[in-house]
Amino acid sequence: MRPVTARMVTFAFLFLAAFPAAGADADAKAAVSAATEQAMHWLEQLDARRYPESWNDAAAVMKEGRSQDDWVRDIGAPRELLGKSLIREVQHADYSTTVRGAPAGQYVTIAYLTQFTNASPAIETVLVMLEEGHWRIAGYNIARAPDPPESKAPAKTDAGPKPKE
Repeated sequence: MRPVTARMVTFAFLFLAAFPAAGADADAKAAVSAATEQAMHWLEQLDARRYPESWNDAAAVMKEGRSQDDWVRDIGAPRELLGKSLIREVQHADYSTTVRGAPAGQYVTIAYLTQFTNASPAIETVLVMLEEGHWRIAGYNIARAPDPPESKAPAKTDAGPKPKE
């Protein structure tokens, strides 16, 4: 039997140390999946004008300093102007344990590119946090989507054969 060398011990340590990172990555993916599902459910409530229900799914931090009536008034009027959502597509979803200005916890920030009937394309950003074992909406922002970059394609030229004269 071969004696255990320092290299073998080091390799074993590094190999085993990688497993918690893989587990953490799986946990982050699961968090993003669950938070994204909750965010879509919440946005569907807004789309259906069920503003009081959207209030019920909000985290305590989002409710601070306002009542449910304030929320319904503040979110309802602007959403009515946007019209129906036609397309909503996840642009990115990021997991974090820190958010500037918030206590440490589990957060997922999701950005959606959304097209409404009465507005230019918009970016809806939803901050979801794990609160008492449930993913809840901790923040919402909607802004006009940036214009797509102009194409730098070369000018089209007539490269076909020229007719005989």
